[in-house]
Amino acid sequence: MKLVVERGAEFFLERELHQQGAYYRPWYRFHYPNHYFYDLLVGLDFMTALGYGDDKRLDHALSVLKKKRRRDGKWLLDAVHPDVEGGMANYYHKINPTPVSLEKPGEPSKMITLKAMTVLNRVESQR
Repeated sequence: MKLVVERGAEFFLERELHQQGAYYRPWYRFHYPNHYFYDLLVGLDFMTALGYGDDKRLDHALSVLKKKRRRDGKWLLDAVHPDVEGGMANYYHKINPTPVSLEKPGEPSKMITLKAMTVLNRVESQR
């Protein structure tokens, strides 16, 4: 099991959590709730939870995270799921899905801020 986790982690680290073909905007928009969708914060959350916070290949994703922090120390909820703006949500559905939101998009998010602070604390303790 440990080998499988290491191989999976290496897959994401090789791509620096974002290099997977063409630029894909939804990966740069922080979402909540996550469901089965991915963004850079989701990637940072699971990679740092696995203990990879000291890997320099996370630097791009970490720089995005830090740049998105507001002056008041909070992060915004950029989008809700499904993220129909990216176009992929409609790929899996015959009808337009209904976005689910626990917080208002474009405003400071308690959940995104909690996750972002958790990631940064893990990175600090692992480096």
